[in-house]
Amino acid sequence: MKPLKLALIGTGGIAQTHMRALAKTDQIEVVAVCDIVEEKAARTAKEYGVPKVFVDYHDILEMDEVEAVSICTWNQAHAAPAVDALHAGKHVLVEKPMAATLVDATAMAKAAKETGLILMVGVQPRFGFARKTAKAIADSGALGDIYYAEAVACRRCGIPGGSFIRKETAGIGTVADIGVYALDEVLHIMGHPKPVAVSGIANNLLGKTHHPVEGSWKWVPEDLSVEDFGVASVRFENGALMVFKTSWIMHMDSLGTNLVLGTKAGLKMHPLTIFTHQYERLIDITPQQGDSKDGDLFLAKNMAFAEAIWEGKPSPIPAHEMLITNVIIQGLIDSAAAGREVAVSVPEI
Repeated sequence: MKPLKLALIGTGGIAQTHMRALAKTDQIEVVAVCDIVEEKAARTAKEYGVPKVFVDYHDILEMDEVEAVSICTWNQAHAAPAVDALHAGKHVLVEKPMAATLVDATAMAKAAKETGLILMVGVQPRFGFARKTAKAIADSGALGDIYYAEAVACRRCGIPGGSFIRKETAGIGTVADIGVYALDEVLHIMGHPKPVAVSGIANNLLGKTHHPVEGSWKWVPEDLSVEDFGVASVRFENGALMVFKTSWIMHMDSLGTNLVLGTKAGLKMHPLTIFTHQYERLIDITPQQGDSKDGDLFLAKNMAFAEAIWEGKPSPIPAHEMLITNVIIQGLIDSAAAGREVAVSVPEI
């Protein structure tokens, strides 16, 4: 089978992680890179032997040999190249979050449906042992009906800085940066129920007033224009409720971990543990990973993307699933701004 001809749009930090992973396989060939900062694109091309360098992604879309693009730009620049690429006949792998706004995420999902091409959001933990095992357990019915869940992604002092903390580039802060990982994990296990209402708060009270401590992540408080803390309760159409908590900085060691409660059993992640009541006893089960290793999850997600293209399969991480994370993210931000619970709905695609 011929290698998948792939082009990268954006050559920043996350693109370098992709390039290191792709260097481990000859089944995906990067034939072009693009960045608005030409020097960055040129350095990446030189390091990895990529023949074409551009500053305008439209030039990549005009290349007949390019079968797919990998979008590694900042959040606010996900939608335009994704929509344009799909309409140019290219499959799309886009970094998480799908987009900074629900409007942009919806436009991307609609473009994928209209073109019939693959739009895959690159949430690599889906390919790890714990996630695949948790999903298999939930799909088996072993948990029963899930009625409550918690999605948690927190750092004690870990504001990333750079484009991640500026409204004009990121659009949103911790809620979409690390929060999307927790949301995707719990929603995936729950089977992606439809949210109907969100009540939340979001602020940057600490990031604006605290400076980085020695040895911590480095950020400039004056540059912080997105939230570094967000919490929400999410009600679903099926009657279930989820509490979503995410923070880049807080005066606490932990806000918990991802978990779901079902009528037959409960499941907690990190480490993956099953809790139930059998034989008139409380039973706790930790699935054994044995010698299995997750390996390079960035390589795994790129290979899943390529295999779906080769085999004509649906997107391994479909846009309509990731759209639900954007509904909740938008709901949290809108609720925080309004100071009350807001109704939400999943857009028709």
